[in-house]
Amino acid sequence: MTRGVPRKTILVIGATGFLGPALVEEFVLAGYRVVCGVRNLRKAARELPFSHVEFLQVDLNRDITPRVWLERLQRYAINGVVNNVGIANSFGGQSLENVNTRAPLALFQAIQLFCRENQRIGSTPTSARVIQISTTGVDWPDCDRYDYPRTKRMTDEALAAMDSLDWVIVRPNIIYEPERGHLILEQIARMPIIFYIGNARIQPIHCRELAVGIVRLMEASPCNRTILRATGPDVLTWKEIFQQSRQALGRREAVYVRVPLQVAQLFTMLIQQLPDHILYRLGILAKMDPDTMFMMTRGSTGSNHEWCRATEVVPVHLYHAYQAYGKGRQAHQAFLETIRQARLSSLPARLHRARKDP
Repeated sequence: MTRGVPRKTILVIGATGFLGPALVEEFVLAGYRVVCGVRNLRKAARELPFSHVEFLQVDLNRDITPRVWLERLQRYAINGVVNNVGIANSFGGQSLENVNTRAPLALFQAIQLFCRENQRIGSTPTSARVIQISTTGVDWPDCDRYDYPRTKRMTDEALAAMDSLDWVIVRPNIIYEPERGHLILEQIARMPIIFYIGNARIQPIHCRELAVGIVRLMEASPCNRTILRATGPDVLTWKEIFQQSRQALGRREAVYVRVPLQVAQLFTMLIQQLPDHILYRLGILAKMDPDTMFMMTRGSTGSNHEWCRATEVVPVHLYHAYQAYGKGRQAHQAFLETIRQARLSSLPARLHRARKDP
């Protein structure tokens, strides 16, 4: 992966979630030592087989005091933190308030104490950048009706009030990547009949664009304490997302059936009645509930101009991502490398303007 001694140590909380492994890999490729904060050490060792990676067992349902986090920050001499943890419901007996708000705030408070103490004794690091992964849902006027964006907004607001911290809040739209995550579009593309919900418009963002952008935010100076909406370049409905991924993979047109939201919500309620051991096998489906289903199908769009300006990432079009994936592993890996290497400042002025203002 990388050569030589890592230059800084980054703590990634939520390293085995959907975005987590991509974050860890991109930080390692950029030359960092990464401490992965995870609940399941065995799962983490299996999913994160990278060099310069260490594992720290954490439980955000319980780790809600600064003292717990301060000892960890001191032990590993952390230079920066990415909080990638967020749950949409209380699946598995976890508390949304603890996982989404109390534990992250305890961590942020510990970072303040950690840096303050290092400044007092003349040790390093004397500052540690915090990147909080939030959600575009916090912008909804009625976000307090839904526990996930409500608890995320509480954390964002509390972090933004910490004047002594060097922070960035990133609010991504729906995240996708071939073979991974919540949207296995290449599997849906094989189905002769595709079911979708509603005509809301969203701007899905490629997982690697997001991960590479976050690495660049950690490297940037100065930070300027900012909130960035991370959206993709294409404004699409769910039906259009399925159509584009299918076309990019060279599949014939499918039959598309629109499902009423209430039917989809009833389906998720029935799933929740299954025994726990079956729910764990169902993965993401087990974590769906009526509110989560509604949030995933609610429209959320916005300019990616500030995100691109701050990170210099070149926006990734969903069609191009699946087109590269459909050409095989080598083409897909080359496409990911293009995301890592491309910068807006290196594009011709004509393309630069087109990319920055999709």
